[in-house]
Amino acid sequence: MTEIVVKPAEELRWEVPLDTSANRIADLAEVRRYIDAIDFGPLKHRLTQGRDVLGSEWSPARADYYERLYKNWLYLRRRYEGELLPPHIDIDEFWHGHILDTHAYFAHCDRIFGYYFHHFPYFGTRGPADRTNLSNAWQQTQDRYRAEFGEYIYDFVE
Repeated sequence: MTEIVVKPAEELRWEVPLDTSANRIADLAEVRRYIDAIDFGPLKHRLTQGRDVLGSEWSPARADYYERLYKNWLYLRRRYEGELLPPHIDIDEFWHGHILDTHAYFAHCDRIFGYYFHHFPYFGTRGPADRTNLSNAWQQTQDRYRAEFGEYIYDFVE
């Protein structure tokens, strides 16, 4: 069995590729406009469908709420590139849906980041030290989110 090595918290960073696409948007205000213009209508529709058609049974209001938070989180990931800023679990579910639209996700990543923005689903699951790292990184997400948007990330309440 392979031993799982968890880096100490002070060594944790998201690895940003040295070479980025020429399609990467340089100006952060333009990045924000680009993200805000992404049409997530089809994804939100899917999330509101029943599980029998691979939906998540979200209400339309919940889908709208997490679309806003996901777009804000994408912007944070670009603005604070290299920092570990894990998403809220429902933002993560929205992200999974975006990733599944492979052509759109690839094109959006190319413009926002200039590279394919990978998802690492095991952060926090590799033992107590990793769980502590995730908790600390989540607090960093909350701090950055509040500083940028004036509020914390909260669970959606119907």
